[in-house]
Amino acid sequence: MLNEIMVSGRKLEIEAVNYMEDNAFVSLVLDTSGRLIHASPFFYQLTGFTPDEVAGQVLFQSPDESVSISLLMAINSAKSSGDNWQGEISQRKKNGDVIWLDTRLMPKRDDNGEIFAFILLGFDITRHMAIREKLHFRAHNDALTKTLNRQGYYIRSRKKIRAANARDAQIVVAILDLDNFKNINDDLGHAAGDEVLRCFISRVKQCISRTTLLGRLGGDEFALTYIDGVDETAGRGVLQLIVEATRQPMYLHYLQQTVALSVSIGVASYPEHGTNFSSILKAADTALYKVKARGGDNYINYQVPGLNESGSVINSVVC
Repeated sequence: MLNEIMVSGRKLEIEAVNYMEDNAFVSLVLDTSGRLIHASPFFYQLTGFTPDEVAGQVLFQSPDESVSISLLMAINSAKSSGDNWQGEISQRKKNGDVIWLDTRLMPKRDDNGEIFAFILLGFDITRHMAIREKLHFRAHNDALTKTLNRQGYYIRSRKKIRAANARDAQIVVAILDLDNFKNINDDLGHAAGDEVLRCFISRVKQCISRTTLLGRLGGDEFALTYIDGVDETAGRGVLQLIVEATRQPMYLHYLQQTVALSVSIGVASYPEHGTNFSSILKAADTALYKVKARGGDNYINYQVPGLNESGSVINSVVC
């Protein structure tokens, strides 16, 4: 083994990387830009890469920094504080699978006190993260429809509104409520009702973009949150698509019969109809109540009281 490693023209004694042969750890030597200088054999065993494939590259780059911190973010944090950084980072293996490391990133200084390298020690926690992800999914998703549950939808929607606020985007919130769904449960049974809900959600998902949030608020009431004008598939016309898709007869395999269904949708937008997610949701719920009062099978946009003729607080959405 080498007794020393050259990093940015300076020598790093190999004794400072004394975990290199310990198969409990992934150990790396990085320059101040995060480029890989040296790695332990276990790193290559774990990831499937060869030294030539990753030498000089910046690894552990998260495609979604709201989910996972990137190596460069960790390095910048360590540079700023001058101290060790600890946290969880992820990396795709050569075969595409993701590994997670519980990481300690340690800055190394030259004789003048200048940081010239980093040593990364990472313990493989991939199985732990998989279990944690499953528990998180169960806590934030609805078991029947596989959408977000109320808690998960609220958390994600508030984040979406904060992000929209930072770039002056308009967020649309729509509450969807099936018309006369109680009759299906009462007349055909709850198993039939469950199949209707799964079929309905399948149709809704075909009308929205992947970035649109879809959550179950409870019973047969669902909600959407999307960025108007950014998600092309989830623009204003998505509401009409959902109404029309719901009108199509649903064949229930459970009973081998067809049922008719329709949906009512109340709509509100941020920041036009409120200053936060709670107020937007309340406005959408007010619009939903008006749709129901008019017989359902439609969608209505909330309007600020006093702006409409006859004191009405609603107005039909124009697609």
